[in-house]
Amino acid sequence: MLPEVISRLILKHYKFLLFVILWITCFFGYNAFLSERKIITDFSLEQLFPDKDPDKDIYEQLQKDFPKEESNLFIVYECDNCLSRNSLNQLLNITEDLSFIEGVEEVNSILSFIDQDYDDYSKNEWKEEAKDIIKNPALENVFIARNGEINNIIVKLENYVDDHDSRKPILNQVYKVLDGYNIEYYLAGIPFIRTEYVEFVMAERDIFIPIAFIVASLVLYYVFRQIKSVIISLIAIGITLIWVCGIMAFLNVSINVISYLIFNLLTIIGVSDCIHILIKYHENLKNGLDKNNAIINVIKEIGYALFLTSFTTAIGFFSLCLTNIKIIREFGLLVGIGAILMFCITIVLIPIILNLIELPSKKHVDRLVRGGRLQLASSLNTWIINHPKRILVTSSFVILFSIFGIFRISDDSSIFDDFRPGNNIYDSVKFVDKNLGGVFPLEIIIETDRERGLLDPELLFKVEEFQDSIKKIYSIGSAKSYTDIFKVFNKEFNDQYSLPTSYDDIISYTAIDEEAFNAFILSNHKKGKITCRAIAGKTSDADNTKKIVQQLATKILPQDCKVAVSGSIIVMLKSNKYMVQNLMTSFIVASIVIFFSMMFLFGSKRLALLAILPNIIPLMFAGGIMGIFNIVLRPSTAMTFSIALGIAVDDTIHFLARFRQEFIKNKGDYSKAITKSLLTTGKAIISTTIVISLGFIVLLFSQYVPNFEFGLLGTIILIMALGGSLVLLPVLILLLKPKFGFLVKND
Repeated sequence: MLPEVISRLILKHYKFLLFVILWITCFFGYNAFLSERKIITDFSLEQLFPDKDPDKDIYEQLQKDFPKEESNLFIVYECDNCLSRNSLNQLLNITEDLSFIEGVEEVNSILSFIDQDYDDYSKNEWKEEAKDIIKNPALENVFIARNGEINNIIVKLENYVDDHDSRKPILNQVYKVLDGYNIEYYLAGIPFIRTEYVEFVMAERDIFIPIAFIVASLVLYYVFRQIKSVIISLIAIGITLIWVCGIMAFLNVSINVISYLIFNLLTIIGVSDCIHILIKYHENLKNGLDKNNAIINVIKEIGYALFLTSFTTAIGFFSLCLTNIKIIREFGLLVGIGAILMFCITIVLIPIILNLIELPSKKHVDRLVRGGRLQLASSLNTWIINHPKRILVTSSFVILFSIFGIFRISDDSSIFDDFRPGNNIYDSVKFVDKNLGGVFPLEIIIETDRERGLLDPELLFKVEEFQDSIKKIYSIGSAKSYTDIFKVFNKEFNDQYSLPTSYDDIISYTAIDEEAFNAFILSNHKKGKITCRAIAGKTSDADNTKKIVQQLATKILPQDCKVAVSGSIIVMLKSNKYMVQNLMTSFIVASIVIFFSMMFLFGSKRLALLAILPNIIPLMFAGGIMGIFNIVLRPSTAMTFSIALGIAVDDTIHFLARFRQEFIKNKGDYSKAITKSLLTTGKAIISTTIVISLGFIVLLFSQYVPNFEFGLLGTIILIMALGGSLVLLPVLILLLKPKFGFLVKND
């Protein structure tokens, strides 16, 4: 048999194989951590944008045509009277200090619209002036709240400040300046959100990657009670991770908001492989085999099963390559490759090391083979034989509950679903949304084919009407456009805060401050934009806002005007929707591939169908939990299903592989084959499920909601899959007694 041949070749040429593994490990390690192409960290959120999408194309063109609104940092703080002289003097000092920070292009506040000699006003004169300022539509909810008790400083960053490394030092300086004043402030805006988001995810990474290794080590020690078993396993896992890091370096894949989970997942997968190999090795020793034959028998008896479990796990991840998001494709590819590499390295390296070290003591072998897990497996066996109807009825109730919950699942997500109250980003943005009506830039682009069409007086008034109507949308806090600049100049020259009616005045005003107009209208005057501040809403809010804007445009603007709604919030929310659709497609593809893989291995369509059912029910149950407890279907939760299916089906494969052996040995006796399978392989399945579940349970302590949900759903699916593989599947086999192709082949 091929596995036996492979095992003998491994033991015969162990020196050569060790040299090859060491050389490849050094090669990948150098390239991953020391060379010029070494892995970099890039947690930029733009990587989550879809590759090919009309909305993304509009957004990118917008960034080229106009100054970046998304480079604005908002500093919002409360004051008893923001227009009192004391408050204005404090504001002046703050803005001056901020303007000296390297990387800050300009600082704007309410002071930009107030006479610098405000100290010369009498008390009553200034009171009247303050009323006019508060009522100014161009300033309301932009630099000052309607009640006059919230100030907003807008810090525009230089164009070169476009990544985390350049933003972080500037934010640190901003914090330092603000901490020097007696104010309670909140930061908002895209630079703040991106920087704090990256810092938050990096902190999570620094906590949970080490924890994954610690948990793996503790569980391995608990299972084997031998330091050498722990060290052997960690060596195999560590080498695999180094190889994967080397591949990441060669493929130019960064450690990002998704890929940092690669190391946790591969550690979990690796521990599972190691446990199956080591338990089988100890079981062979218990059965009286010598070291050499015990090692050969490991690969001979579970080699195929380990390969198929690695293959199905890889398929679960490879299916993510069907998505429209580059970093998710990279994540799926690398974990899939990692799962296969983990199989190859553990199946080669662990037998070699076992052959080089001393045999474990008889005491350790007896404890491992006849430990507490055997008692649990024995209890399950008794329950299966005595209560098959209860198991089937319970399974039916689980299915009904799951269906009820699944129909309640919502995919209406928000980017702030990632955070909990108490998080800096969450609290800051919620405060600003409440008091200033939102800070997320939402851009409404207006384009006409007319020559200098947007300066046409008639169209100018239509744009003003369109802008005023947009301000009434519930999700919009403020809206600015080139019409506001015309009003400011008209107020200055004609003492009327209204649009100029003369085309000559319009043309002359555009020449006064071209830079101000260039922020809202292109030089050919055919394309312009209305910049809105929107609340941090959900996908449905964004869709509804776009729909209302298009309806208003159709109703108010001439037919030759084309209108598009854009902004990073629009692209991000649409990206979430794309990912959910693509990930669900990848889940279906993974299910089909896994079904055919099992049918190929076991030579039975019936058995493949029976095997898939206990693994579909846990996924349905997780979906039911999502619906009942209002867990939103979004990328982090959708991704769990493909990944967990690939891992969970491993239990079924290991059980059926052992069942096939026992079924043949016991000459077609279903009951004896089930019992023997549970009392042998059942131990390893229970152990590996505990290990993998602990890897997911650790994530329940994460403050990053996607990690928490990933851990919660993953744990639920794996525990339910354990019950499906060791309880429901045996009952179905005993009840239906299907004819298996592998029995015919071996008779």
